[in-house]
Amino acid sequence: MWNRKRKLESAEERSSQDRKPYVTVPPSNPKMEAYYAALGLHSLRREGGDFVPCLDSIEKEQERKRFITCLRTSLPASFRVGQNLEPEFRQKLKSDIDTFVGTEIEIEIDQDGNAVSKPRAGLSSTRDAVADEEDTKANNTTNDEVMSSEPIIVKKLAPAKPIPYIPDAYQLSIDKKTIRRNPLLQEFHEWLKVQTDAGFITRQETVSMIPPVVLSPEPSHAVLDMCAAPGSKTSQLLEIISNIPQGETEPKGYVVANDSDAKRAYMLVHQLRRLNSPATFVTAKDAQFWPMLLRGKNIKDEERAQEGMFDRVLCDVPCTGDGTARKNPGIWKHWTASAGHSIHPLQVSIALNGARLTKVGGYMCYSTCSMNPIENEAVVAEILRATDGSLELVDKRPDMPGIVARPGWVRWKVMGESMSRKELRNKAKKNSAKMRKKRKDWEDQQKLEREENDNQIQSEQNTGKEQVDQESNKECYDNEMENSDDIENEWKSEPESWEDVELLQRAADQGLVYYKTFDDVPNDSTHHIRKSCFPPTPDEAAQFKLERCLRCLPHDLDTGGFFVALFKKVSPLSNRARRKAEELAQSISRRMDGPTNEAIENKFSDKISTDGISAERKMEDVRKDTEAEDKNEPSKKRNGHDKAESFVAVEEDVLPPLVDFYGFTDQFAKGQFMARAGGNSKLLYFITKSVKENLIERGIQDRIHVINSGLRAFERRNKDDCLVNYRPCQESIHFVGPHMTRRKFIISSEDFKRCLKYGAIPCDSFSEPLCSEMKALSLGAFVVALKGYEHDITKKMYLVMWKCRGDNVNCLVNKIDMSAFHHKLDALVDKDDSDSKVPLVQGAVANIREKCSIQ
Repeated sequence: MWNRKRKLESAEERSSQDRKPYVTVPPSNPKMEAYYAALGLHSLRREGGDFVPCLDSIEKEQERKRFITCLRTSLPASFRVGQNLEPEFRQKLKSDIDTFVGTEIEIEIDQDGNAVSKPRAGLSSTRDAVADEEDTKANNTTNDEVMSSEPIIVKKLAPAKPIPYIPDAYQLSIDKKTIRRNPLLQEFHEWLKVQTDAGFITRQETVSMIPPVVLSPEPSHAVLDMCAAPGSKTSQLLEIISNIPQGETEPKGYVVANDSDAKRAYMLVHQLRRLNSPATFVTAKDAQFWPMLLRGKNIKDEERAQEGMFDRVLCDVPCTGDGTARKNPGIWKHWTASAGHSIHPLQVSIALNGARLTKVGGYMCYSTCSMNPIENEAVVAEILRATDGSLELVDKRPDMPGIVARPGWVRWKVMGESMSRKELRNKAKKNSAKMRKKRKDWEDQQKLEREENDNQIQSEQNTGKEQVDQESNKECYDNEMENSDDIENEWKSEPESWEDVELLQRAADQGLVYYKTFDDVPNDSTHHIRKSCFPPTPDEAAQFKLERCLRCLPHDLDTGGFFVALFKKVSPLSNRARRKAEELAQSISRRMDGPTNEAIENKFSDKISTDGISAERKMEDVRKDTEAEDKNEPSKKRNGHDKAESFVAVEEDVLPPLVDFYGFTDQFAKGQFMARAGGNSKLLYFITKSVKENLIERGIQDRIHVINSGLRAFERRNKDDCLVNYRPCQESIHFVGPHMTRRKFIISSEDFKRCLKYGAIPCDSFSEPLCSEMKALSLGAFVVALKGYEHDITKKMYLVMWKCRGDNVNCLVNKIDMSAFHHKLDALVDKDDSDSKVPLVQGAVANIREKCSIQ
C-alpha cells in the first residue's frame, strides 16, 4: 500500500508540473557514423545497374549524406500476399490492393508537412488514443483545438509499388504509423488488419523477405529455421512447403521452426497458426545445440555416413541490428563497436551447426539485419575456413531481377572500444537521465541550504563562486555524455579529408581503437576480439569469393539494412570442422550468462524478454542428454520441461467410436493422430506422415523441447449428451472432412453463406433437402462442404457445425475465419448475382466494425 500511495503521489506531482513542448531531434550517433565511414561504407556509389568506386571526396560525401538521410527517416511499410492461396483469391486480393494504394496515396498533413494523426472513434487502439491524449496535454491543447487551429492539407504520395524480386509483395511510400493513424487511410488499415488476421497477407519488412526467396524451397523439402521467432520468414517458407502436390492428401515436406526462448516459440505458434498448415514442428532449443537425429528405423546407412537431415536451413542469427535503426530508434543511442565482437562467436557457432544439419546438395542461408562486417563477412569467411571446402557461396542475383544489393566485402578494418564493456556500462549509467536529474536536484538543494544559512552579501559572493564550480562540474559531466543535446553538431560538417588517416583519427576521437592485425590486439581483449574477426588472407579471399554475398543498404531501395549469404553444401563436413563447431558451441555455453540470443538481438528494443530459456548450457547437461539418447532411456525432464508435453500415440479405445460415428473411410490415416502425453487425450492432433517418420519416430522429443506440431483435429467434450465425446476442430477439418461418409453435407454457395453466422441458425433458413437432413441429425457435430470443392483440400471450403437440441444449428468458426470465408466465397463462386453482393472492400470494413461493436 505504501509503494502504491507513493507512486500515486509521484504521478500527481508530475502531472501538476508544467510540461515542456516535445521537440523532435534528428537521431544521430557520431561513433557509429565515424565507425562506418572509416570502414569504407561510403566508398561505392550506384551508377546505372552497377556499383562503382567513388572517385573523390565529393562523391564519398554525397554517398554518406544519402545514407545518413535515409537512415534517419521512417521505414516504409511493406507486405506480401500469401503464396499458399488459390490463384483466384490471390488475384482478388491484388485487385483490392490496386483499389486502395495502386494509385496516388492521399494523406492529411499540417502546415509543417507532418502527417496528421488522430484517434478514430471505436476503431483505434487504446495505446493510440493515450498517445494522442499525451501529445495534446503536452502542448496544453485539446484535439478539437488542434483540429480547428491548424489547417489540414491533403497531400498525394507515390502509389504502392510491387517488389520485383519478391512474388506478390508490395512496398508503400508511407510508414506503418501513418497507415494506422491517418484518417484518409482508415479503410485501407482496416482491410489490412482483416487480411492479416486471416493469414492472407503478411506485413513484413522488404529486406526480411529476401532469405526465403534466396533459399528457394520446394514443397517436398525438409526445412529448418534455426532462429525463427517472431516468424515472418518462417511463414514465408511454410507457404511454399504447405502446398499439396496433385493427387496427395497432405503436404510432403515440413518446416521445423526453432527458437531458444520458449515464450517466443509459443508466440511463433500463434503466428504460424494463421496459415492453417500441419507441416510445422516448433521447438525451443539453443540453435548451436540443435542435434542430429541418427537413430530410428527409417535411417539408412548412407544417411548415417553423410550427415545432414534438412534440404534447406535458414540461419537468421541474433545480431546487433543496426540495420533496423529506421524502425528501432534505440539503436542510435546504444550502439557500440564491442557489441558486434561479443556476438560474433555465437553467430559462427549457429551457422556451423546449421551447415552440419544441411544435407549434401542442400542450401543454407545466413542472414543478419546488421551492416557490420564483423557480423557478416567475417562470419562467412570463418564458416568457409572451418568447413574446408564443404561449403561454397552461391550468387543469387541472376535469379532475382530488380534487386539492388552491393557485393560482399573482401577487406575491412577491425576496431574496438578504447574502454572496456564495464567502463562503458558505468559511463552510460552515470550519464543516464535519472542520474543527471539526481545530480541537478542535489545541486539545487545545496544552493538552497547555502542561501538560508548565509547572510545576503556573503551568500551572493559564495553563491557566485559555487555556481561557477557547479557549472564547471556540470560541463565535465556533459562532456562525458555519449549522447549529449548537441550530438547532432559533432558530425554535422563533412570530414576535412576522406583519407584513411583522417577517418581513423575521427574514429579515435569517438573512443574507437583500430587494430591492423590480430597481433595488435591486447592480451586481455583476445577473448573478445577474435582472430576470426579479421579479413581473410589474399589467397583465402580468392577462394572464398565473398563478393557473392548480398549487402542491402537503406538508401539503395528505401529499406532497412540487411546481409544475406547463400551456401551450397557440396560434401560432408570433415571431423575437424565438426569438432570445431562443438568446441565453439560449448565455449559459448560456458561464457554466456543472462539474456537469451533473442534478447541480444533486440537489446536496443523496449520489449526485451529475459524470462526465456537461457543460452547457457552446462557440459554435464549435454553429456547426460547424449548418454540418455545412446541408451534409449531419456531422462525424466529435457531442458527443464516435463515429458508430458511430448506427442504420443492415441489410446486404442479413442478412435474406433469416431470412425464409426463419422463414417471415416479406409484411407483415413488413423496412425497420424496423436495426443500430448500429459493431456489425457483432451486434444487429438493431426500430424503429417513426413513429420512423424522423420522427426518424432527418430527420437527428437528425447533431445529437444517440442512446443507444438500439426493441427488440432478433435476436441473432447466432457458432457454425456452426445454419442461421441469428440468433435472435429475447424483448423484441420479440410484434412479430416474428405474422409467422412456420415454427418457431412455438400451444399450450395447460398447455404454455405447462411452457415457463416453467429449464434443459433434455424434449420428452416436453409434450402431443402438440407433443412430436413439437418433436423434429422442427432445432437453433435457435423460438417458442410461447398459444392464443387469437397474434394479440393487446398481450397479449405469446409465448416464444422453443431446440431443443437432444437431445430437450430451453430457454426463452430471464429469471427476472423468467418470473415475470411466470406472473402474466399467472393473469389471462388461465380458472380452471377454480383450486383446483390457486398463488395469485398466494403465487406471487410463492415466485418471489422461488427467485431468492434460485439467486443
